[in-house]
Amino acid sequence: MANDMNVNASTVHTREAFYVGGQYVTDSKGTHSLQGQMYVERLLPVESQRDPRRPFPIIFIHGATRSGMDWFTRPDGQPGWASYFLSRGFECYIVDLPFRGRSPWEPGNGTMIAYPAESISRMFTACKDSGTWPQAKLHTQWPGAGTMGDPIFDQFYASGLQILSNPVLQEQASQAACAALLDRIGKPAILVGHSAGGSIPWLAADIRPQLVRMIVALEPTGPPFSKVGIKSGPGAPYGITNAPITYCPAVADPHTDFAKITVGAPSPGLIDCILQAEEPPPRQLVNLTGVRVLLVTAPASYHAQYDWGTVRFLRQAGVHVDHLKLEEKGVHGNGHMMFMEKNSDDVAAEIVKWIDEYEA
Repeated sequence: MANDMNVNASTVHTREAFYVGGQYVTDSKGTHSLQGQMYVERLLPVESQRDPRRPFPIIFIHGATRSGMDWFTRPDGQPGWASYFLSRGFECYIVDLPFRGRSPWEPGNGTMIAYPAESISRMFTACKDSGTWPQAKLHTQWPGAGTMGDPIFDQFYASGLQILSNPVLQEQASQAACAALLDRIGKPAILVGHSAGGSIPWLAADIRPQLVRMIVALEPTGPPFSKVGIKSGPGAPYGITNAPITYCPAVADPHTDFAKITVGAPSPGLIDCILQAEEPPPRQLVNLTGVRVLLVTAPASYHAQYDWGTVRFLRQAGVHVDHLKLEEKGVHGNGHMMFMEKNSDDVAAEIVKWIDEYEA
């Protein structure tokens, strides 16, 4: 637990903001606009507070309907993970993915959608009372009632954003922008991705494997080949992504090339998952095999039903992945927004322990 490691929210650091990526697009009038660029903030502890044991910067990638603000301040006003990881000596990069927040959207980029407060409350903040999955009753760590009219929920919902209805376009633009950020940093980094943003580290590592040291996947897009969440149904045709990702043997058509099998839930309270069949041998994510991965699951989240399948799929595909189930480390009561909840520092502490284990 992190109780003996209180966060210093005022860690002395330098702050820089810039944009990466994007390309000029010609319109019907022959004029140009820059599209697909990504806003980034860099937070660098002053030299006296940097930790030489941690030479790899961390890039924080938010989820759907969210922005980089998620990592700065929790909805209850307490310091977020940016403060925590800064206080541990990490160089931090916080992004607004393309078409979100301070990363511009152009009308030609596609249709935007938004979710009502009731859906957000049910899935993320008031799960104990309104969640429909078995683990929802375990949710105790959200600070407040988690419903409309509660000031903490209202602050959280106020920070929500519209998102592109086309996940392939969103993932491809985010992949290109994150690759541009990795190129600018110029040394291997640790990618932390949450929820729908959890597919971006796979895609970024796929085209910049030499610049991704580790991936921390906080309940990433899943389960394999499916989508469970506010809107459930078929999804992730490439298993863990909507956009194309490199496999060996190569995948030309994800709807026909994968040999799939439905695997029964390994224990009560879990759901069946679609995996690759064992014959022919599962296709390998060849550009991810050199990246260490930690997949984090919260005990009260709807992901607790099926993250087991995502972990098994990654291992089938040759990825070295550890599965951190928070309750097994004595961290209880968290939902999908674990990094915003009352015990978020305890969650962060477990991730730092894992990073340090592989950097020792």
